[in-house]
Amino acid sequence: MANRALEFGVVMISSGCTPEQWKVKCRRAEDLGYDVIGVPDHLNLMSPFPSAVLAGAATTRARIATYVVNSNLYNRALLARDIATTDLLLDGRLELGLGTGYVEREFEAAGIPFGTPADRVAGLESAVTGLEELLGAEDSPLPVQRPRPPLVVGGHGKRVLRLAAHEAEVVSFTGAPFRPEFGRTGLVDAPALRERVGFVRRECAGRTAPPVFNVLSKQTVLTTDRRAAAAELGRYAPDLGVDQLLEVPTLFIGTARQIAEQLHRHSEDFGITYFTVMEPALEDFAKVIEQVR
Repeated sequence: MANRALEFGVVMISSGCTPEQWKVKCRRAEDLGYDVIGVPDHLNLMSPFPSAVLAGAATTRARIATYVVNSNLYNRALLARDIATTDLLLDGRLELGLGTGYVEREFEAAGIPFGTPADRVAGLESAVTGLEELLGAEDSPLPVQRPRPPLVVGGHGKRVLRLAAHEAEVVSFTGAPFRPEFGRTGLVDAPALRERVGFVRRECAGRTAPPVFNVLSKQTVLTTDRRAAAAELGRYAPDLGVDQLLEVPTLFIGTARQIAEQLHRHSEDFGITYFTVMEPALEDFAKVIEQVR
């Protein structure tokens, strides 16, 4: 996987904008060299599937991703219809990210039990394993990409990563499990993430086409003082020191050239070849893309 060309995605975020404003943002992302334009799924943001369709209408080359749909909030048959319709309207450019959901108040607002982490993982497993059958149902729209669009599944727990290793075309490593001592998620260090990468490699060893490895950056900071910037990002991992923060693949810190070198190291060391940032880093990370290409 280290020999694979690096790819770059950006997750666009909006709680509301005009069609033209959305299209301008998506065109900008494509013009800057991003390979994938992602749309998230949270109740305080615009709905992912209409947003994905309009992103596709504004662009010509980029894949359009749901990054990621909370599968536990959706009726399975209706979700399959939305997926098929979106892939049709994108002419086969949809990249389908599915997740468990993790924001309890969103489940409450939707009138759906939040359940335990195991409950939510079981719901994701059900959605993933039943998707091909639902997408091929009679009298239903069929996606362009058969039997389904390429699937992105990610997380840090072994049960979710096992599912991703067996079923997904892209495994996304969050490197950020829920930490009870912090009351929220926290980044793990590089050795802990490397252990999870090894776990996925073992789990997918029998596959003809191994999955692509992806990571979502929690923060991208262009700076000439890497150590000072890392120290300011300690909130993402209160138990990690500066040297550890500089090594985790989920923080991009340094000059554009230094971050580009970091990505190449992560490609060699972890097999990560697909890097995603959030929209606030759109312009800064584009400088890194220029260095890589």
